[in-house]
Amino acid sequence: MKNYLKYLLIALIISSCQDYSKKDISPLSGIINENDNKSKIVEKLADSYLQGNFNIAKDYFDPNGKHYFNNLEYDVNGIIEGYNFHSILFTDIKHNNRDIYTSYFNNGKIVTYHDFLWTANSKLSGKSYSYPCHCRWEWENEKISTTICYVDPTGIFYEVNLYQEKNQ
Repeated sequence: MKNYLKYLLIALIISSCQDYSKKDISPLSGIINENDNKSKIVEKLADSYLQGNFNIAKDYFDPNGKHYFNNLEYDVNGIIEGYNFHSILFTDIKHNNRDIYTSYFNNGKIVTYHDFLWTANSKLSGKSYSYPCHCRWEWENEKISTTICYVDPTGIFYEVNLYQEKNQ
């Protein structure tokens, strides 16, 4: 009887350690990580943007990549120039409540997500702006091949127009 209880106890311990969860093998399932190298690179790039110098992006971007600000498409130099131009228009640019995390999908696709509340003060109009922003940084061959940022561009376009009027 003593051996029976001993074996029963061992069997219970072993069965309680089993992982009965099913791994989802569908293509758009996978693993999310916020402490991986790709997330840290995007954080570094975001910090360089906030400091007014996004040129470091050339070290991480595929030279043939495509970059989108909403539906507007840019090449590598165009997106870097555009983001650097923000520091000419605005002061106190911040990414509030920032979340950066990378998804490793079962289909092999790797995407880093960057969600935040973009805030800034205009150097031209004096207005303060605050917009939710959602960015995706797609990776291929250890380089960022595509970026897509969705944000309400109303304030940014307004300030660009003011800048162009004053500098004609």
